[in-house]
Amino acid sequence: MPPKKKPQKAEGEVDVFEEFMKKYNKNQREFEVPKIMRVQEIIQKMEEGEDMRCWNFDSEFDPMAFQVLCHTLRQAAYNDIEAIRLWKCGDGDKARREEPEHQAVRSVRRTEFEKCGLFGSGPNGNKLVNLLRLDYNQFGTVGVERLSQGLSQNATLRQLSLNYCGIGEDGGQYIAHILIYYRNALEKLELQGNYLKERGVVDVFNACRRKEALTEINVFDNKFSDTPEVIKALRELFASNVTLASYNLGGNHIGDEGASKLVHTLMSPGYSHVKEVKITERVATKTHEAISDKVGGGSKGGKKKGKKK
Repeated sequence: MPPKKKPQKAEGEVDVFEEFMKKYNKNQREFEVPKIMRVQEIIQKMEEGEDMRCWNFDSEFDPMAFQVLCHTLRQAAYNDIEAIRLWKCGDGDKARREEPEHQAVRSVRRTEFEKCGLFGSGPNGNKLVNLLRLDYNQFGTVGVERLSQGLSQNATLRQLSLNYCGIGEDGGQYIAHILIYYRNALEKLELQGNYLKERGVVDVFNACRRKEALTEINVFDNKFSDTPEVIKALRELFASNVTLASYNLGGNHIGDEGASKLVHTLMSPGYSHVKEVKITERVATKTHEAISDKVGGGSKGGKKKGKKK
């Protein structure tokens, strides 16, 4: 099949891609940076008429070359990108420091950095990002503090994924700073594999109580136990947030006593909004069955059994 022809622009209409290419070629020569092979592949596909709104990078590149790319995208006001994803791209901290400059391109809605070794900061320029995934970047509590500075007044982010980022118990307060903004629109919060422990997870649970948009939270394997403070925070969260339907509490030290208290709460009237609760395998089978009968879930997130006909 022959390549698609790019649609012709109306008379007097600026071809934004053409302008971007002119500036990009000029900037590459001026700064003497190597070409990024993935960018060259994307450009070739676009020249053949393919619509490339997601720019995915999965191999190492020269940080200065990425800086020139970001600068040119902003310079050319190129707004036809909806997502930028970087996976295993080497020195992600350098790339991440340049990426906010590109965030002046307001159309980007998804930004994902996985296993890039970055330190972490918010999407400072672009207020339209609705998914931010920073999984497996070990920026820790210091990084999430910086991240909270960029996201503490964000009203468009719908999904935040910080799985396995080395966030300690002090990091819970900074995640809370992101959540407590009155216009915060977060729907899904993923914090799996961190080290929030009791104090950190209580800070997160308390901040979630008034989040009307939030529907799902994942705190699997955050090394917390069923202390009175944790159980109290969870029960208050069950009661206060009627939109939060899915809780992944698995991989933590929740015993029979703590799980029984949660079951007792869920069995009370007014908790039908809770649809799924996943807990550790350590609790008794009857506790799992009680949770499954009430909301589904269980340690492995199994589906509710249907009634026999």
